[in-house]
Amino acid sequence: MDYWKIQDVFHERMRNDYEHGLISNPIFKPYFDWKFYGASIKSLTKLMCYTIMIIAQSELEALDIKHPKAHEQILVEPTLNDVWKPYKGYGEDCYLYSYLIAIESETLKILINNYG
Repeated sequence: MDYWKIQDVFHERMRNDYEHGLISNPIFKPYFDWKFYGASIKSLTKLMCYTIMIIAQSELEALDIKHPKAHEQILVEPTLNDVWKPYKGYGEDCYLYSYLIAIESETLKILINNYG
């Protein structure tokens, strides 16, 4: 199965795009410090996780408004040759949208597993 390879490609591009400023909101720094740079998961406090999720949701909503028909393609399966295939409807924002979805989802899992 290509799932793990797809995940590796996704995370490598996500880290690179973060380092190059695509995700510029400083509220996400603690998430990236944990995800890619060795910070403890405990460094993501309950309040911080909620704040990250709220900001991610807000940015996702803005992208949904900007690209009103993008959701039509969201259920398409990614492939190793096109990891961002489900997000192509977001045009130049496809990477950012996918990262925000991942951040929101993973932050929710952190909340449930560590504070739930």
